[in-house]
Amino acid sequence: MKQTNTGYGRVVAVILFLGLFCGNYFQYQLSPLAPQLMQELEMTPVQFSSIFSAPMLSAIFLGIIAGILSDKFGVKKICSVGLVIMAVGLWIRPFAGSYLPMYTAMVLSGFGITFLNINMSKIIGGWFAPEKIGPIMGVTMVGCTLGMTFGTATTAFFPSTKSAFIVSAVFETIILVLWILFMKDGNTGENNSTAENRSAKEAFIASVKSKNVWLVGICLMCIMGCNVCLTSFLPTAIESRGISIQTAGMLTAALTVGNMVGSLAGTILIARIGKMKPCLLIFSLIVAVCSAIAWSSQPIGIVITLGATGFCFGAMMPTFMSFPALLPEIGPQYAGTATGIIATLELIGAVVIPTYIITPLAGTDFKSYFFMAGATMIICAAVILMLPELLKRKES
Repeated sequence: MKQTNTGYGRVVAVILFLGLFCGNYFQYQLSPLAPQLMQELEMTPVQFSSIFSAPMLSAIFLGIIAGILSDKFGVKKICSVGLVIMAVGLWIRPFAGSYLPMYTAMVLSGFGITFLNINMSKIIGGWFAPEKIGPIMGVTMVGCTLGMTFGTATTAFFPSTKSAFIVSAVFETIILVLWILFMKDGNTGENNSTAENRSAKEAFIASVKSKNVWLVGICLMCIMGCNVCLTSFLPTAIESRGISIQTAGMLTAALTVGNMVGSLAGTILIARIGKMKPCLLIFSLIVAVCSAIAWSSQPIGIVITLGATGFCFGAMMPTFMSFPALLPEIGPQYAGTATGIIATLELIGAVVIPTYIITPLAGTDFKSYFFMAGATMIICAAVILMLPELLKRKES
């Protein structure tokens, strides 16, 4: 039975928002607890870094597989499995007494957020009209930013690491129950029996053969590469100019604030204009310029340029993530597999571009470092020119 009730789609979007919030909240609880955890579990800084990044392993190795399975068996079934595994991992965390159990718990905890990320386009595309997919995607992705913010800002107030971890485990359990009770698969343009009879090979081939899937993946690879470059060394670069580290941290917060505003207002702006391609192109060029000059600007200039960069990032990410559901050759029926490919490329960009390309080339020269970070967005702009226009403005 095809789901066409947009009102119920809002219920689905709220559950997705909560899932994304929790999926980022539990990971960023670790940041303020770093000294305590390293002491309690007798971990080295390298081991702590590994448990922080452990949830991403499932995205690296299971992203495409999760997408294929979701296209074949439905989002609710597959994401339910991921959320159950996530709940198990989060309930292990409070009782982990050494590095290995904690690392295992963090790997398991990454399953739920990976499966939700992979299926965002499929979920939202199955419930909302094409012109609403971008704005709704933007609203739900605010859950990611809020989860990071709350995890970093509130965890230090808990009396112990165990109590902090129990709170996130309880929260995830509630989300799992809400998902099982209220989540419904939306309209993918076909009935359930057709989806289950379709082979995984068919979904994979359709996604791999789509030039546009690869182009979107390359764009997100560049965006994440630039984003990680900025968040990694901006405070240090600003401090090198004689500005205190506390002030540098406050100035770089403009990037996060801009991102949240962009996720909401930027996606609505694109929908109102009725054209994705020119908006994405302009946003890419703005980020390219601001990324190169932000660190060397006066404090007010840093706030303006980073705020603009965050706004553009916030508007671009959900817009690009909405592409699979909108592409004629993909649509909601293959969106899971296509997003799995796109997310894999995105994660490669987040790791390879800053760590193995820009940092070795720039060394300790911040000017070259941020210039190259901006250059990745020039590449993104060039790739955008090759994308189709998917958002057709309705004539009054």
